[in-house]
Amino acid sequence: MFDFDGTVTEPGQYSPPQELADELRSLAGKMPIAFCTGRQLESFMNHGFDSLGFNGDELKNLFLIAENGSIGYHFENGSAEEFYRADWPEDFVSRAKLMEDLVEVVKEFGMVYNNAHQVVVVMRTKIHYSEVRDIEVVNALSKQIFEVVAAYFAREYPGYEEYFHIGDSGIGVVICPAKGDKDNGIQKFAEYLRAKRSLELGNEAREILVIGDSPQVGGNDHYFLNGDYGTPYTVGHLEESNKNLRTVVSIDGKRLMHAEGTLHLLKGL
Repeated sequence: MFDFDGTVTEPGQYSPPQELADELRSLAGKMPIAFCTGRQLESFMNHGFDSLGFNGDELKNLFLIAENGSIGYHFENGSAEEFYRADWPEDFVSRAKLMEDLVEVVKEFGMVYNNAHQVVVVMRTKIHYSEVRDIEVVNALSKQIFEVVAAYFAREYPGYEEYFHIGDSGIGVVICPAKGDKDNGIQKFAEYLRAKRSLELGNEAREILVIGDSPQVGGNDHYFLNGDYGTPYTVGHLEESNKNLRTVVSIDGKRLMHAEGTLHLLKGL
């Protein structure tokens, strides 16, 4: 199971390097793999799927856990078919009202991304990462959006953590249902594999290798790499408090990051 942006891509890039795309395609010819991303289905299909070059039997093993873990798709019949969806907690605050209110909250640093997302609320930076050479400019804006949104929630919706998780991906901020985050995506992927593929997975699904780049508190992969499911690796930030979190290291002891780290890990396996 792979986060997409910053994990199978280099920061600021839409698509994985060709060598990694080839490795992922080869892997999908042998076993089920999933991409778990804040992107919605259309973004994945338009800015990732084509570059991977999946076809035939490889598609049968391809899964997309989209919208930060809120919606799952499989491609068994050649097209994306939904197999689960998390509910937005409308009784706590309506999604429409929240999106409307956040326009004012984030206007200094970005905007509410009112597009094809069906469950989550996404805010993107006012400068898109395709427009700049220095991805750190976008990272800084994304962090500022996260901070003002977290402060807004703490002020207006005390106890919101029971209902929502806020994640900073470095290129934008995602608000998703607490029961629809990326750790939920691992669980739903495991349930599907048990029921539909008859795979024997333990209750914590440690058999599923989970790779991301933002496990820090507030990071978009925090629950992905610090939750109750999977065996986690980071190819980005290191969450020092998580003793179960593994890093990818070259033969000479250098930590390998992002797409380079993911490629090295897969080749090693």
